[in-house]
Amino acid sequence: MDGNGDGKIIKKEYITAENINFLFKKYNVPKEFDLLSIDIDSNDYWVWKAVLGYSPCVVIIEYNATIPLTENKTVKYDPELHWDGTNYFGASLLALETLGKSKGYTLIACDNAGVNAFFVRTDLIKNNFKIKKIEEIYKPPKYGKKINGKYIGYPFSNKSMISVKI
Repeated sequence: MDGNGDGKIIKKEYITAENINFLFKKYNVPKEFDLLSIDIDSNDYWVWKAVLGYSPCVVIIEYNATIPLTENKTVKYDPELHWDGTNYFGASLLALETLGKSKGYTLIACDNAGVNAFFVRTDLIKNNFKIKKIEEIYKPPKYGKKINGKYIGYPFSNKSMISVKI
């Protein structure tokens, strides 16, 4: 018995860029697996960047839709960073798309709320699948504060995002 009564084994770990590969090894994650979901409200970009030697078919990762589509930005890496309720979290869709390409993934969609981006390993995409441009995929935030009927996301932070390049 695992303690929760449903037969599933649930583990709780604090995830960082330094420990993600160790945790995959500790829990016997296969080198190839179906789905990796990263939603840690802070270092999402850095954790995905740190994943080495593992090749999920699909990656779902939270993005910061308040960052303009033309900016390649993320939070400065800090393993102790926790979301403070502001717009200082995660990474821009462009930063994640660039990182994904460098890791062999193609951005295929975003959810309608402007929260999650969906990537598929490029070698799994069939020739007849139409790849849209990032401008067609991006969804603005539909969360946080509304001004004049339009969502603007979470409150502004005084912390600065950093530019990233692969």
